[in-house]
Amino acid sequence: MKITITTRIQGSTTVADPDPLLAAIPALFGFVPERSIVLMCFDAQSQVTATMRHDLLWTRGGRPPAALKKVFAQLADLGADYGTANVIAVAVDDRFPPDHPAFTHLFRELHRALRPAGGVTAAFAVGDMSEGAAWRTVWRSAAPFAMFPIDIAESGVLSDPQCSPVALAKAVEHGRGILRRRSEMTDLLASAPHCDDSDTCRAGAPIPAHGPSTSTDADRLALVYATVLARSAGRCETMPCARVDALADALSSVHVRDALLGLCLTVHREAAEEMWLDLTRRLSGTPRAAAATLLGYLHYMEGSGAMASVAFEAAHAADPSYALANLLDTALLNGMRPRDLDGLADLSFDLARRLGVQIPPATYSAAG
Repeated sequence: MKITITTRIQGSTTVADPDPLLAAIPALFGFVPERSIVLMCFDAQSQVTATMRHDLLWTRGGRPPAALKKVFAQLADLGADYGTANVIAVAVDDRFPPDHPAFTHLFRELHRALRPAGGVTAAFAVGDMSEGAAWRTVWRSAAPFAMFPIDIAESGVLSDPQCSPVALAKAVEHGRGILRRRSEMTDLLASAPHCDDSDTCRAGAPIPAHGPSTSTDADRLALVYATVLARSAGRCETMPCARVDALADALSSVHVRDALLGLCLTVHREAAEEMWLDLTRRLSGTPRAAAATLLGYLHYMEGSGAMASVAFEAAHAADPSYALANLLDTALLNGMRPRDLDGLADLSFDLARRLGVQIPPATYSAAG
């Protein structure tokens, strides 16, 4: 993705206006960062190759603590792995005004850590990511950068991130707006009633994971896939106790779960996302972990790392020993690209076929 930088007049000089870049941040992450250090990595053609975020920590004296410096070193390794030519850093923090010396110290340490990836090209500070928030340019490298061929504006106010070109493009592509904060993502996965039988609900006991594939896995997979197809066709079927329990039993099979991973790259992606979200809210224990893992993998593949992380956290909370969720979460934390994990989707198509279900071929590609 390429972000176009505009210009404006500062005094009697034309300067580059970083506002389009700053306003794009919530859309790039899928939520509004708070008290965060944000890195955007660009290749030589000024295309965004990676985005990274970490909680912004301070010592009592307003300096980055040792723990954060260690994170900076890890981010530098990730940036180098992504072939980064330039790094833009943004501190989003309401604890200091944008012109506070703390941000100068912060970006000096970050620049030092990121030297293996070329250092920090430009850095900005903003109190929050809301329309009208004041921002300030804190750091500018002397090295040339195509995105900022002229001087950068010293300060400004943020335009509406909800209406940025990147936000609109993401809304068209994925049909979702920007969530206000990470807590809203967590709220999306909050437990809901087990079924639609509000008066007679008899939720079954948590179901343990199945072992080797059995003859009933074909029936289990067929049931889940039929439910996804119904949603894809716009049929809003009710979810009585018996159906929810049957779906929970199906997802408790690792073979059924693995066969469903590839749905995220097919024409049924939106229906699958709706289904995994619904089941994550309704289920508990291992079935909830399975549904949340499918949801997390879907978001991982489309490049929505923040939502993927929240889903994997929900899976871990439901079943701390759920191996695939823990594996994918580790891959996400280590910066593994989505396209490096799309082999799981390829395997799922083969597994589904062996279980008697013909999932349509991939029509989407993994991000990055």
